Amino acid sequence: MKFCTRFQGSMFWLLLPTYSSWNAYVKNAVMGRSKMWLVGTAAAALLSVAAVSAADIEGAGDHPKVPRVAGSYIVFSEQSDFDRLAVPTGPWLGDQFESLERLEGEVLRLSYNFEDPSVTTLRVKRSYLQALQARGFEILFTGSEDDLSGGAGRTFFIESGLFERGARDCCRVANRDRQVRYIAARSEAGDVLAGVAVFNARRVDGPAVSKAIVTAAEMDATMDHQPLTAGEMETGLLQEGRVAVQDILFELNSAAVLPESAEALATIAELMSEQSSMELLVVGHTDNTGDFDYNVSLSLERAQSVVDWLRDEHGIAGARLQAAGAGMMAPVTSNRTEAGRAQNRRVELVER
Repeated sequence: MKFCTRFQGSMFWLLLPTYSSWNAYVKNAVMGRSKMWLVGTAAAALLSVAAVSAADIEGAGDHPKVPRVAGSYIVFSEQSDFDRLAVPTGPWLGDQFESLERLEGEVLRLSYNFEDPSVTTLRVKRSYLQALQARGFEILFTGSEDDLSGGAGRTFFIESGLFERGARDCCRVANRDRQVRYIAARSEAGDVLAGVAVFNARRVDGPAVSKAIVTAAEMDATMDHQPLTAGEMETGLLQEGRVAVQDILFELNSAAVLPESAEALATIAELMSEQSSMELLVVGHTDNTGDFDYNVSLSLERAQSVVDWLRDEHGIAGARLQAAGAGMMAPVTSNRTEAGRAQNRRVELVER
């Protein structure tokens, strides 16, 4: 079902927010007070309408501040209580993005298909632009196809890392006639950061939309684990022959070590200074998101970054350390949840 109206000779699209995954909005939805946005070239108005006929996957719903285009339905949904999102705010330059905006908090990833395959990617993109602006969002960056990167935007889509989970499960970018279009936007209060991609997808009639949205929040300290001490690391190596260090963190899709990893790396250096004959394998691990060969390569690069840090920042002899990459081959738990994937993204020390 497609909702549309004509006003002064122009076609406008309605944007419908669904709140089924947001408890604070369930009561309003049940009582029939859900609203949808009517976005025009001059203004946006709220109308009360029925829900779209195609069913969202069970338990899924829109972000309360980032609505959907009417006639679309959710085919992929994933929510994380706390994570960091890096949203591109400029094109892919061949080896990096021109600029990135980062925010930590609750992360929601969604992908949509459309009931009407004749809907164009340009119409969908402009509907999102108008709706976001009507809600006070600042448009940080927007572009289409070659404005984003080579391959008609395909490289941008992949390198962003924002949409690979949704793309893997429901809607990969088409091989031809991709029409990748993208919006990066931030709420007026700065507490919501969103990346929205519109594109033609494989094995899908009509366009698809993938979103990655982070809502700023402080991490609950009760959820955080205590960093390992040098003694605990040594015990793990003695008893198990290896120890996982969860506090070494990296930039998204990068081997760049984040500054908050410094404490864990200093603890490893302390251990190796106390045990002057100890030699270690530093093994990088990833979750199962993305290509196998890419993950193996990334895990090795990350392990090498750890080796380089210990050598350059703490004076640990390079001969005592060897980098290795296991990619997704040795998970410690299931990759089916965000919490599980977070545990599987780790660095392990193995006594050599």
